[in-house]
Amino acid sequence: MAKAKKIKAEELEAVRLAVSNFNRAKSSLGDYEYQKAQLISQASEFESVLKTEQQKLEDTYGSITINLETGEYEEVVEEAETVEE
Repeated sequence: MAKAKKIKAEELEAVRLAVSNFNRAKSSLGDYEYQKAQLISQASEFESVLKTEQQKLEDTYGSITINLETGEYEEVVEEAETVEE
């Protein structure tokens, strides 16, 4: 049987390290994509809750702008459209 040909030990170690680093990076990217999907889902839920709360306030107070620090609010006054001839 013919003797198997081998690369140098340093070359093998360099390739192993490169493969290991690459695999670790791919795994990290997968983890980050999963976290991203979770955050997108949470943001969507938070947005839904916010819209519900805004609708409750609008039903009670009408169209208002709220100062989130003090709780004070002002009514939103819509300007009438002017027609130019």
